[in-house]
Amino acid sequence: MKTVKIILAALLILCAAVLVIAAESSKDKLPGLLERMDAQGAAAQDTKMQKAKDRVLDALAEGSREKVLRSLERYLDGWPDRLDTGGTVARELFVYRNRPSLTAAGLFLLLAGALLLGAVFDRTGKIRKAALPALLIGLLYAGVYILESVVGSGTMLITVLKKGAIYALVAVAMNLLNGFTGLFSLGQAGFMLIGAYTFAIFTIETQSRAQVYQYYDGGLVQFALPTLAALALAGAAAAFFAFLIGLPVLRLKSDYLAIATLGFAEIIRAVFQYDGLGPITNGSNLLRKYPTFDTVLFPFLVAGACVAFIALVIHSTYGRSFKAIRDDEVAAEAMGINLFRHKQLAFVISSFFAGVGGALLAMYQTTVQAAAFTSAMTYEILLIVVIGGMGSLTGSVMASFLFIAASEWWLRFLDNEQAIGSFQLPLMRSGFRMVVFSVIIMAVVLFYRRGIMGDKELSLKRIARRLSPRKGGGANG
Repeated sequence: MKTVKIILAALLILCAAVLVIAAESSKDKLPGLLERMDAQGAAAQDTKMQKAKDRVLDALAEGSREKVLRSLERYLDGWPDRLDTGGTVARELFVYRNRPSLTAAGLFLLLAGALLLGAVFDRTGKIRKAALPALLIGLLYAGVYILESVVGSGTMLITVLKKGAIYALVAVAMNLLNGFTGLFSLGQAGFMLIGAYTFAIFTIETQSRAQVYQYYDGGLVQFALPTLAALALAGAAAAFFAFLIGLPVLRLKSDYLAIATLGFAEIIRAVFQYDGLGPITNGSNLLRKYPTFDTVLFPFLVAGACVAFIALVIHSTYGRSFKAIRDDEVAAEAMGINLFRHKQLAFVISSFFAGVGGALLAMYQTTVQAAAFTSAMTYEILLIVVIGGMGSLTGSVMASFLFIAASEWWLRFLDNEQAIGSFQLPLMRSGFRMVVFSVIIMAVVLFYRRGIMGDKELSLKRIARRLSPRKGGGANG
């Protein structure tokens, strides 16, 4: 059996290598492929055909894969009888068109082969235990990447996935504070604003600063940081402000803490629009021309890594202390837990990841303005946490995607006038979508008072237990 597993792992790794090498080697083969398709030189004798061919090459020079594929399809569909698209050319065309999907599939097979090989030689059993979750995570990321390459990055589905991943991170960060530590904070939008502005300020290219800070002589900051360093700095800036603000406000409880943190969020929004800070924040003007992400994989990877870290914190001794404070502060203090220190730690960690989420939101929106980070944004995130379940990480993640999909995609048709024959449906007009969405939220809260997941987590064991047939219940006699 061991030999069979080793052979299977080797085959998986070999297939992965073939897929990845074939996919990546096709990246620069399109110009030569176009020449082989038109071996008879038909494009040189037909002006329209030559222009269509040139459009493919121009799109290739621009570096836009979607534009290249659109131009290539028009070229192939326009002159199918003059182009040779059979045999080797057909295979190479298939590989070029599906390069991202083949690369993702190859990397997934490589992960599967490596896990299988590791499990064969694992004596402790740790690799075997982690193999299935790791395989499912790899399948998720590969599936998302393949989905994006198939449907296109500009579709509504991919847009929902991008924003859902960002809101999932911010909701989990808020759940760490509200759900696991029992601190009712409403300052999430303020920390997201700090993260968004910090990221944008320190990543705008030097040559673009004069244009962005046109009213402030190019601004005060005259250098640009790498994207990942700026993301970490965005979180650190939010955590620093949280540390300072936490010194006085964390001595408050319940509604008083919520009002204090909400007040901070409103104050910081006004401060960042103050003209005196214009050389840094650009006043009330937009910040733009900073790095953004083109693929849904980037926010998924960043959000996934951050959520995994928060999960590790929750399952550590610090996480158990947070839960003890939430359940009973008096009992927690009696057990030797320093209440203020642990509250401040939870507040700082939550704010750090809120800052990272704000930076990701800035990348998603491509522009930043303080006026967008209103208290309504905090209420949306709080609503996601409540719907998912206070004290459930997986609940917050699932609720984030459901919230974004329902509010921005699935119910969009309600904003347009609809008619069945000559009968005009009533109420179907701009704004009706949010009315229906509010009713749905009320129904969910009424029927799931502890949220979708309550304080439970989604796990493979729980799913298997639900799917397995119950024992007993057989007929007597």
